[in-house]
Amino acid sequence: MDLLHSARLTLRDLARHPGFTSAAVATLALAIGANGAMFGVVYAALLKPSAIRQPGNLVTVWERQRASAPVVELSHRNFEDLATHARSFDHVAAFGSSTWPVILDAGGEAARLSSAGVSASFFETLRVQPALGRVFRPDDDRPNAPRVVILSHGTWVRRFGGDPNVVGTTIQLEQPHTIVGVMPRAFDFPRGTDVWLPVVPILAGAGDGRLQSPLESVGVLFLVGRLHEGVTAAMASEELDRLAAQQQRVNGVRRFGDAMVVTPFLDYLMGPVRQALWALFAAVAVLLLIACATVSGLMLTRVSLRRREQAVRMALGATRAQLGQRWILETVILAATGGALGLALMQWIAKGLTTLAPDDVAGLSEVGVNAPVAAFTFGAMLGAAILCGVQPVWYGGSASLIDALADGSHVTPGKRTHRARSILLAVQVGLAVVLLVVAGLVTRSFIKLRTLDLGFVPANVLTMNVEPRDPRPSGNEWMQGLLDRLARLPAVEAAGAVSLRPLALGPIGSDTWVVLDGQPGANEIGRLNPTLNYQVASPGYFNAMRIPLIRGRLFTDRDNGTSPRVALVGESTARHLWRGADPIGKRMLMPSHSADGGQNVWRTVVGVVGDVRYRGLDDVRLDVYDAALQAPSIAADLVIRTSVAPLTTAAAVQTEARRLDPHVILDRVTTMDAIVSRAAAPWRFSVWMFTLFAAMAFLLAAVGLFSLVSLDVTHRRREFAVRLALGARVRDVHGSVLVSALRRALPAVIVGVMIAGASSRTIGHLLFDVTPLDPFTYGAVIALVMAVVAAAAWLPAYRAAHVDPMVLLKRV
Repeated sequence: MDLLHSARLTLRDLARHPGFTSAAVATLALAIGANGAMFGVVYAALLKPSAIRQPGNLVTVWERQRASAPVVELSHRNFEDLATHARSFDHVAAFGSSTWPVILDAGGEAARLSSAGVSASFFETLRVQPALGRVFRPDDDRPNAPRVVILSHGTWVRRFGGDPNVVGTTIQLEQPHTIVGVMPRAFDFPRGTDVWLPVVPILAGAGDGRLQSPLESVGVLFLVGRLHEGVTAAMASEELDRLAAQQQRVNGVRRFGDAMVVTPFLDYLMGPVRQALWALFAAVAVLLLIACATVSGLMLTRVSLRRREQAVRMALGATRAQLGQRWILETVILAATGGALGLALMQWIAKGLTTLAPDDVAGLSEVGVNAPVAAFTFGAMLGAAILCGVQPVWYGGSASLIDALADGSHVTPGKRTHRARSILLAVQVGLAVVLLVVAGLVTRSFIKLRTLDLGFVPANVLTMNVEPRDPRPSGNEWMQGLLDRLARLPAVEAAGAVSLRPLALGPIGSDTWVVLDGQPGANEIGRLNPTLNYQVASPGYFNAMRIPLIRGRLFTDRDNGTSPRVALVGESTARHLWRGADPIGKRMLMPSHSADGGQNVWRTVVGVVGDVRYRGLDDVRLDVYDAALQAPSIAADLVIRTSVAPLTTAAAVQTEARRLDPHVILDRVTTMDAIVSRAAAPWRFSVWMFTLFAAMAFLLAAVGLFSLVSLDVTHRRREFAVRLALGARVRDVHGSVLVSALRRALPAVIVGVMIAGASSRTIGHLLFDVTPLDPFTYGAVIALVMAVVAAAAWLPAYRAAHVDPMVLLKRV
């Protein structure tokens, strides 16, 4: 009964002070809601159990070339050697570095699917069980094995109506394949895969027997391995480097890079978004601490202002425990109300987070209030109650009767309150500085990204992939005929084609070796020269993308199968290979890049074009271009510059393509603006979130600072009245208040800057062309905080200094 009675009194008292109550509840609701929403996103994307068991033990492996290529794929022979001899792994498997298109012919209707070529050990390594049928066996993954396929859950539902008897049936994927399994709904790796195929039959079928087996000469694979207990990624990397060097030296096994890269599987799967999510989760935790410090400061003021009331109650027989109980109840009620509102607010915040997040983050569609999220939110509410109430409860229940009467002799808070609130203010300001610095660094990075020279102009460019089913003439001649038709459309300014449009597959692309005219020993020199980013481009591609011509000329229609082979090189390629000499007219030897391997072919450089960021916004490669009409591989990605909204031209483009080939497949229709936006999404997401959380934290800290300075001025009214009466100038009062405010805030700013300097190194993956200790950002944050400190001190001081001293003396 006593507890219920105390609760009713506490609720009545909170209702009589709506300003304090609403401010405290709103502050906690916002902070708890943001924490719950952020945890919901982290749980859905990173923590929720997935079809892949124990992903934390998995790593992904590729090579790099220190001089020019951070990502270099492995051959199947590399995989076999490392799988046989490496002792760091419990299981290891190979998978294609990107998905490969495959055509499904079903009842006369063709559709392009994304296939993943994987080794037979792939599903066992990931510890994934099929929903129907079986996974691949070693007999499926050999050169002349019967062709088999495993369907994704989405493909099974969309293409086969969820037929439970689909296992054992045959489908046409350019040749007959038997369906042996269907994967569960939750499994989607590599991301966007429609079907999984054994990789050895694919690679073995790519050669014609004249050249070295593609299993040894073609690098298109990454490895995924499950580490043994106690083995770290660094230890595995060291062992793999040693084994690869040994295999190359002793057995002559070809390496495409010069150093192994071992990356945690979750980092590979999520990319920079994973670190961004954890960093943002830490940011909202800091925001909750600031909110708790704000509410605790407000409660401390209430405790101090009610010291006389508490003194009377103590004189009437109330114990310290009873007084402390009232403050505990008030804290619990505020935290519980804020938590309940925060849980409701969480839905809106989570919706905003998922809207801003990159669209390729798995699991975000399932963000919501579930048992783990509700439990975390309850824990945040409980933690907030403890953090908010520990100091006010201790302060409210610890004073003696004499101290309470003495401290309550005036209506203003006493020194103990100011000291406690100064500590809380230091926490608020210091943590706000940390968030402001991080937000500033990420924002500066994003600004640099937005102003980055991509090497092309993405605005007003429509792009799509074209797969002619019955091209006559074949390949790039058919594509050039289509481009000629598209160039005559009213809204089209320029049209071209390329083998792989910029930023389409992240760091994955087509690499090639090169030997310059006059270099001896083609095979050995080809390995020592830097790897080039290889593209096939039509004559109109460079105008359509507005890639600048630096010197020489671009491709023309005369660069065809009857003329000598020519090439264009990027500006960095020219500078790196010829070191200042004019490359125009120079010859370079490269593979033919035909499907059957072909012979190495000399090209003459006829032009130098600007560098293009094909593999990532932060990744500049050494580009080389083959003329489409001379190249055996097709340039299948259309790029069309329009004078109107690009997507409105898509229907006309499709119509022209179907006039040339009624069965042509056109998909992946989008704009270059959308592709660039998607590539920048992790940085954009981080900017929005860090800026939002930092702004909220800074606002709370600014309000806390203003409140504390106002209380300080109120407490010093008698002092100011006496000083003004004795002839002190107004600016002396202003200076006194400002110095007092700076004395409280400056140490917090210094500590905050030190913490920011230490913690900002952990977000280095989110920064672009900005160092973690960027002096401009730190200087701007310090200047901003000091300006707010001055503003917070000026207004209360102005009010106190412009009141008649006699009025102030009468009030105090």
